[in-house]
Amino acid sequence: MKQKILANAEIAAIVLIGFIALITGGWSVLILTVVAGALVGAAAPPNRAGVLRALIVGALTALIIVAVTFLHNAYITQLPKQDAIPVGALQPTTYGLALLLGIVVAVLVAALRAHPNKQRGRTGLLILVLFFAVIFPFFEQSVQLFWANAVIVSMIFTLQALGLNIVAGYAGLLDLGYVAFFAIGGYTIAFLNSPQFNLNVSFWLIIWIAAAAAALFGFILGAPVIPLRGDYLAIVTLGFGEIVPIVFKNLEAVKIHEPVTAIFAALFNKPEWVRCLVGCTEPVNITNGTQGITPIGRPELFGVKFMTGQYIPWYFLILAMLLLSVFFISRLRSSRIGRAWVAMREDELAATSMGVNIVRTKLTAFILGAMFSGFAGAFYGSYVSFISPDAFDFSISVIVLCMVILGGTGSITGVILGGLIIKMSDLLFLDKFQTVLGGVLQATIFQSVKSQAMTNFLESLFNASQYKLLLFGLILVLMMRFRPQGLVPSASEDAIT
Repeated sequence: MKQKILANAEIAAIVLIGFIALITGGWSVLILTVVAGALVGAAAPPNRAGVLRALIVGALTALIIVAVTFLHNAYITQLPKQDAIPVGALQPTTYGLALLLGIVVAVLVAALRAHPNKQRGRTGLLILVLFFAVIFPFFEQSVQLFWANAVIVSMIFTLQALGLNIVAGYAGLLDLGYVAFFAIGGYTIAFLNSPQFNLNVSFWLIIWIAAAAAALFGFILGAPVIPLRGDYLAIVTLGFGEIVPIVFKNLEAVKIHEPVTAIFAALFNKPEWVRCLVGCTEPVNITNGTQGITPIGRPELFGVKFMTGQYIPWYFLILAMLLLSVFFISRLRSSRIGRAWVAMREDELAATSMGVNIVRTKLTAFILGAMFSGFAGAFYGSYVSFISPDAFDFSISVIVLCMVILGGTGSITGVILGGLIIKMSDLLFLDKFQTVLGGVLQATIFQSVKSQAMTNFLESLFNASQYKLLLFGLILVLMMRFRPQGLVPSASEDAIT
């Protein structure tokens, strides 16, 4: 039986990246060939034959991406309402550089994985990843690619997905209310660093307070659900996720009439906000209800102010938080508690018989998972400078769960990959696809439609952004059918790195 030139997963990856190149075009060809080359090198066998295969497949993949990008630049940009392509992105040298980058990255990743000294190979891979991560924002700003905001938000949600991976991936606990801890982190920074209470606490202290607050509520949620499993656990956590945003929505008119609070106010010399809670004529506004809290303070580090529209400081801050989280979680995975999580996930009864403390193990998973979500929520609140209950609906929990399932439950590399794919599709690629689709419709179907009402109906019908939840659901169904272990299974993660 002849060996296939490309595996099914490689074909799917090439088709996906080629489609992205088709709808984006321009300078994105350089980023896409680098990403494709890294994936090709990571998928190659860790030996000399794998390096040769990475060279061939990497060249083929880069050539396809360059050809598809040329198609976009030459023809799709001629459609109505398309974004203009910079002149520099149309030069032959740009296409040649993209082709060269795709080949070099594929060969370099494959060679590092095939290095006889595994430790040096991993170090080389880390340096390579950090190199491209560091130069990305400067390249993005110089060519005005306008991907920075989508990348930053994607990394925030990826940080949240890493926390859910502890709960669902390592410990095997299905948490459908994970967005509640994200909301707690966001409202913590809103309370402590906004005009709502005029406290003006430093961002660098708040992120730890937000993590501690989310961890506390993780303990509060985890303690009563320890005996529950499967569907019952999912229902309880779903209820918690729905309750928290409703509570924040309704804490806009609060008055307390009971003696305990009055005694508390007297002991602390009756602070103004406590007096108002106890006996004022007008109720106090804690969360500002559906209108939300704004503006939320931004961090400042070594004289650098983190401002709206200045993406580079934000990018490096979330990148540092993400790297520290990956290091911490990877250490947890190989520790005693990490092995206890995996044992409990595989067989709770057998884990108990081997001496694993199920109560402590489950509580630790809930607490640590909530902590990372609180980190992400605090960063998100400061980044957008606005928090409202509508930002924390059930769909956030579903999207984060999709990231974990798509990437591979229990796999740090897979969760990062899944998080970037899902959120970049949500924030960037669907909009790009809508622009291209709208141009195609304007040039074909809409020309023959005389009724403006029918045109409006067709535009709403073919609005790709309305179908994002359908897309995520379809991704879950297809992954469960064809690759239930995810893009990067946890069993093969060590082989990749």
